[in-house]
Amino acid sequence: MDQLDDDGKPVRFHVKFVTADRIRRTGGEIIEIPSVRKCVGNRNGKTVFDIRQKADENPSISRQPNHWMNSTRNILLPNGGIRKVHIRLIIEFNNQKVFF
Repeated sequence: MDQLDDDGKPVRFHVKFVTADRIRRTGGEIIEIPSVRKCVGNRNGKTVFDIRQKADENPSISRQPNHWMNSTRNILLPNGGIRKVHIRLIIEFNNQKVFF
């Protein structure tokens, strides 16, 4: 997920994960997305993909997401949307099963 291509952008990967919402007591749906990339944040309305830049240096982010502490990552969907994924709920990564 953290690998970069020659241009410094994250490589595309395949992910399958389970949804969960403790507040609404919903979830259990398996979502499979074939071609996503990890993204860091946004700057001036544009998505930033360069992992080498730290989010602390980005003044447009008003609240730090604490991805490492919360075990979450933002991914860019094929349709251009951004989704937050909890890494502990990933069940398949690049067609390989994930075990914790």
